[in-house]
Amino acid sequence: MKDHPFSQFLRILGKGPKSKRSLTIEEAQEAIEMILSGDVTEKQLGAFLLLMRANGESLDELMGFVSGLRKHYQLEQTQAGIDLDISAYAGKWRYPPYFLLSVKLLVESGYKVIVHGDSGQFSDRQYAETFLKDLGFHKAGSLDEAGQYAFQGSLVYLPLKAFAKELSEILHLKSEIGVRTVFNTAVKLLNPLNARYSIQGIFHKGVENLHHAAFKVNGADYNLVFKGEGGEPEIRPDALNKLYFSDKSNSELQTVNFNSITERNRRPDEWNTQTLLDVWQGKTDDSYGIKAVVATTAVALMLIERLDAEMAIKRAEELWLNRQL
Repeated sequence: MKDHPFSQFLRILGKGPKSKRSLTIEEAQEAIEMILSGDVTEKQLGAFLLLMRANGESLDELMGFVSGLRKHYQLEQTQAGIDLDISAYAGKWRYPPYFLLSVKLLVESGYKVIVHGDSGQFSDRQYAETFLKDLGFHKAGSLDEAGQYAFQGSLVYLPLKAFAKELSEILHLKSEIGVRTVFNTAVKLLNPLNARYSIQGIFHKGVENLHHAAFKVNGADYNLVFKGEGGEPEIRPDALNKLYFSDKSNSELQTVNFNSITERNRRPDEWNTQTLLDVWQGKTDDSYGIKAVVATTAVALMLIERLDAEMAIKRAEELWLNRQL
């Protein structure tokens, strides 16, 4: 009996320690196309995901997956005049998603921003999607709808399942296989509306090099990645943050230190959607939350406007003081 075509990739990844290797860019592209087209069995998909998790993705593999995903979902063709792409997939469990207020501040200031994400992979986390309605976000049902909302200057959130249903289903296999997959990294880099600037938060150190490599195929001209609070694109204002900037015209990853702008704070015992509204409306003395919004807004301005940290913080503070309550 002839081997299943997809088994070639399992052999590459699953041979002994001395024989196995990573996939090439082209092999990764072919593998993800077969997966998304339904040309693999459930057993093969499970084995592939576990082998990728055990081996750890290489730069070429992530580049292949990102470019393959963008091609399959025809993301290369989307043009909506978006300034900034922000991914929100990790969920929060220690602090509220203050970064959503940063998005609100940027949009209110005239920047066209798209937030895309997913929810429900971890039962003990609260995802951005929970907070959208109260903060005035539109939940888009398609790429076109998201582009229209963002271009009109509205707050918009694009769920992964609205433009990449099969990929969303793969991410949610975590409850069955027990571990996150390589696509938890790739999904953050999709830049579905080809914004010129893109931002991702990461949880584990060292992943910034993967983002720097994959950004070369995600349609953006400039990228920023940093170890965000909870893995989301949110700056810890009470800690030293390392910012990693990528520029299409420069092959080197640029590292910039962003110092703390407040003292260490005790995190809240509980929080909900009203917590963020109270911060925005000035109804609570949440100094940490305000500083988190200012710091997160500042690093976005460092990316988009090429400001240094001091000028970006000053500008972000001005935007916060002049926000529409």
